[in-house]
Amino acid sequence: MDKSINSSALQLNKENGNVSLLVLLLMVILLSATGFAIDMGRIVIDRAKLSNALDYAALAGAQELPDDPEAAKAEARAYLVDNGIDPTLISINISEDRKTIELKGTKELQFTFIRIMGFEKTNVVGSSKVILGAVKSVKGGLRPFAVEDFDYSYGTVITLKQEGGDGYHGNYGVVALGGTGSGNYESNALYGYKGEIAIGDEIQTEPGNMANVSNALKEYINSIPDTFNNFNRDSKRLWTVPLVDSLAENGRGTVVVTGFAEVFVESIQKKSGKIEINARFIRFVLNGEIDQTVEDRGTYGIKLVN
Repeated sequence: MDKSINSSALQLNKENGNVSLLVLLLMVILLSATGFAIDMGRIVIDRAKLSNALDYAALAGAQELPDDPEAAKAEARAYLVDNGIDPTLISINISEDRKTIELKGTKELQFTFIRIMGFEKTNVVGSSKVILGAVKSVKGGLRPFAVEDFDYSYGTVITLKQEGGDGYHGNYGVVALGGTGSGNYESNALYGYKGEIAIGDEIQTEPGNMANVSNALKEYINSIPDTFNNFNRDSKRLWTVPLVDSLAENGRGTVVVTGFAEVFVESIQKKSGKIEINARFIRFVLNGEIDQTVEDRGTYGIKLVN
């Protein structure tokens, strides 16, 4: 056999072997890079998931503030569990004034591909902070009963009517939201005004008894079995009402909105042909923008600040 042929064959086999090793090395590098990219991508995704879960948990917990910080923590933990986060790995802190809730914590991530490089796991870190502030505007649901702005005690029974309220130095009356007349008043009283009212807006007082509207409102509210000691956040007995600078108007006049208050409607009655609404002021969190320069009247918006 020709020795030159054998030499060429050996050289070719050697070159093929070198190419195979090079291809194998490139594949290892490529797969390692792909695995590294996938695991790094999982870190980004898991960090975003943790951040979102903490945000939602903080927002949920804030709904229970400032009255019940323990309920706020319980609500936040429930949202964490629902989103696959171990609540024991998350710290939940509420400020001394009970108007801030902050969550911080970690989530363990097990690597899949880069274990071969000696990396087994890592922790992704997240945090979320929500603050409460006086709500500066209300969009949808505002009831057409104004309260003259003053210092009041939460839980105390008041009477919403055109005359002075029992035990309070403020006046209470009906206001025209988005229009005047009995039809507009009935819609706003039963279902809430659909538009938006903000602090500083001017609104008109609404004179007259409107007895027919009073009957419909009385039957509607008194058919709801909720009580002050047993109601949910979506109770139809919860009303948001505007606070105004004054109700000292004869007939139809203009008043200025200074804030908002939340009330639980105890009962609605007719006395001497006039509607009488007994209610209690409560602290409550609404969906709305906040204004920390406005005096605290117990009706809050919430803001995610991280």
